[in-house]
Amino acid sequence: MKKILGVFLKGLFVLTPIALTFYILYKMFLLTDGLFKGLLEKAGLYFPGFGVIVTLTVIFLVGLLASNWLTSKFLNYLDMIIIKVPLFGSIYGVIKDTVNSFSANKKGFSRLVMVHMSNDLKLLGFLTNDEESTFIPKGYVAVYLMQSMQWAGNLILVPQEQIELIDVSSEQALKFIASAGLLCKKGA
Repeated sequence: MKKILGVFLKGLFVLTPIALTFYILYKMFLLTDGLFKGLLEKAGLYFPGFGVIVTLTVIFLVGLLASNWLTSKFLNYLDMIIIKVPLFGSIYGVIKDTVNSFSANKKGFSRLVMVHMSNDLKLLGFLTNDEESTFIPKGYVAVYLMQSMQWAGNLILVPQEQIELIDVSSEQALKFIASAGLLCKKGA
């Protein structure tokens, strides 16, 4: 009976990530395909999957517009107006800052650091800000300590001499921390 349960659990552990990945991709397909479905159906142009193509095209065109000097100025102006709207602006600002923190040209989650604590304890986190400000005293840096197995975490202020930059990709660091160290390969 124990062996049967072990084989069953092994099958479950193999199939669960595959099934969840397909489920998430399926839901993303439905979401992106459905964004322009009504308009495409009214125009007589809809077929399954065309909504995804239209959504990706719109995203690309918005990115193209945001890359243009003139339209990027307009988008920045629009951004400032949106942020001033009570409640909506606060939510929008937090979401925008979070999304931008993952951008390749931002500091965000790109600098993994090891924080050396007073005893031999060491913490892994992301250096999110190393500039003196109202919140960050001189000689200190902001480090985000992500909790494993979820996206929550804590922001701590640490004396700069207690951190050590670790040269790994953001993707490797996020995988390692989010998996509680389970996704650690030698040499990686």
